[in-house]
Amino acid sequence: MPSYMYTCKKCGSIFSDINTVSKRDITECECGGKAERNVEAELAPKKMIKWVTEKERWSTSMGVPRDQVDEFRKRFPNSTYRDDGRLLIKNRSDKLRQMKERGMRETHDIECKAWFV
Repeated sequence: MPSYMYTCKKCGSIFSDINTVSKRDITECECGGKAERNVEAELAPKKMIKWVTEKERWSTSMGVPRDQVDEFRKRFPNSTYRDDGRLLIKNRSDKLRQMKERGMRETHDIECKAWFV
């Protein structure tokens, strides 16, 4: 499935999401607000949208199940978890550091962004 860029109407954050072509125009943000497709961000050269990846965000994919949040807070004291299990990613270098701590590595495969080593 293709990846699209979205802008949240509620909080204003810009993020990418993988969606089917039929559902590409609207999706839901992590804050719960409606997000619309941002075609300008999709067409912008990567260097122009670098600030999007440098923005703080709550990661669901690197997060943990709710019942394991306390355990992971003890295991990774330099990480910040919300009660729903999402992990705070401050910027790209922080993401890479946290992936390394967890034995993960980034790939450039379109289908999967991270693999456990």
